[in-house]
Amino acid sequence: MLFTIISFLLFLPSLTSSSEAQTWIKEGYWNSGGQSQVRHIDSTLFTHLTFAFAYINNSTYELWIAPNDEPNMATFTDIVRLKNPSITTLLSIWAGDSNFSTFFSMATQPSHRTSFIESSIQRARFYGFHGLDLCCVKPDTNTTKMEIMGILFDDWRTAIDRESKNSNRSPLLLTLAGHYLPSKNTASYPMESIRRNFDWVLIVSYFYHLPTMENFTGAHSALYDPSSNISTDYGIKEWISRGLPAKKIVFGLAYHGYAWTLLDASANEIGSPATGPAVMPEGLIPYKIIKSYMGCDGEKLGYNSTYVTNYCINGSVWIGYDDVEAIKTKVSYARAKGLLGYNVWQVTNDDNWVLSKADVYSFGVLLLQIISGKRNNCSHGLHEDLNLLDYAYDLWKCGKGMVFMDPSLDDTNSSCKLVRCMQIALLCVQENPADRPSMLVFSSMLKNETAPMNIPKRPAFSTRRDEDEVQEPTSQQEIWSVGDVSITQMVAR
Repeated sequence: MLFTIISFLLFLPSLTSSSEAQTWIKEGYWNSGGQSQVRHIDSTLFTHLTFAFAYINNSTYELWIAPNDEPNMATFTDIVRLKNPSITTLLSIWAGDSNFSTFFSMATQPSHRTSFIESSIQRARFYGFHGLDLCCVKPDTNTTKMEIMGILFDDWRTAIDRESKNSNRSPLLLTLAGHYLPSKNTASYPMESIRRNFDWVLIVSYFYHLPTMENFTGAHSALYDPSSNISTDYGIKEWISRGLPAKKIVFGLAYHGYAWTLLDASANEIGSPATGPAVMPEGLIPYKIIKSYMGCDGEKLGYNSTYVTNYCINGSVWIGYDDVEAIKTKVSYARAKGLLGYNVWQVTNDDNWVLSKADVYSFGVLLLQIISGKRNNCSHGLHEDLNLLDYAYDLWKCGKGMVFMDPSLDDTNSSCKLVRCMQIALLCVQENPADRPSMLVFSSMLKNETAPMNIPKRPAFSTRRDEDEVQEPTSQQEIWSVGDVSITQMVAR
């Protein structure tokens, strides 16, 4: 029984070459327009990394690479594979906003489509990428343009399959970063073409409210919105109702926030009057800067579970963003809805990878529930005053781990003995996300009973504290790597 459970857990984060067999995508964009270096990415935290961006030449319609981006593009795959040899890389093509007219000019003419398609495949292969991503063409009210888009997608997939057959190489992945709504007025994306030609669609689930556009504070990446249809939940339901299967949807996560200047510092909720951006010209602030420089701690912090977003108040400055609480809730939502995974814009905006490690927390809770047969939202222990994580930790620390276990489980044929599984799960739910293993290390510890492990401290959301654990230094050498991260500038397209 335990062997079956552990096999299931190992299968969840696995990566296969077949798009039909994909299980859980953890994708992230790396923006070449920022100031970070590729070597700083902790690629062990992702299954896919996407280089952003290449562009469409407005005269030849071939794929164009900015000269300043070419050196990073040439080494991107090799560098991120040093830490994670199984990582899959994609090249993203920017086709939104200023490139919108060029995109449709290309898509309209068969010869222009051929130039674009052939050059995109050639560039992807030449620079060592495993797939291509189209970002971020919005739906248009012109139905003819939407039909032309569908023809382009059909031609693109045909060419990718033909190149794969002729070269005896696996076909390139083909993905789309789409608007949170699949339609505009009565016109819609070519849904049938999208469904059959793309491996998945990233729903860009942010930029809903901007301080340059609105004179009130807003949840720019709201999962829900009780007062409007401008939310991720509404958008995903619309995509599914239009015919895109949930298993082809990737959820977009934002590693940045927006700062507003409050009109009245005492009115500081979502929807409060504001006079425009704060801190930065457009108000956009990377998560790591919010955490490091904006004084966002203590009473200044808030979490709105209705919208699923965090906010920080510093005098007349109001910052809306997603912290660990919001990210965990959104990842859990994606799993509960049967989505394919999530995508991050952008990875180097993280603060010591705490957001990117939020996913492994959910695996730890799941593993504790499985081996105990108990629920997380109930009280446990002799006096029924402990949550599941505290109960597991207390028993493990006292050497009574088997008291925690479901008596029906048998670990005879499993590489992950029950108490070892318990220790792994406790490492995944550590209070400091930097103390949690990556999914790569999590998988390795489950597979290999001799793999070294750290000693867990009391888990997150504990109501207790142990005296010997207050500011206790970690004596064991970390067995996972946390990349050195430099502050980056988030570029909003």
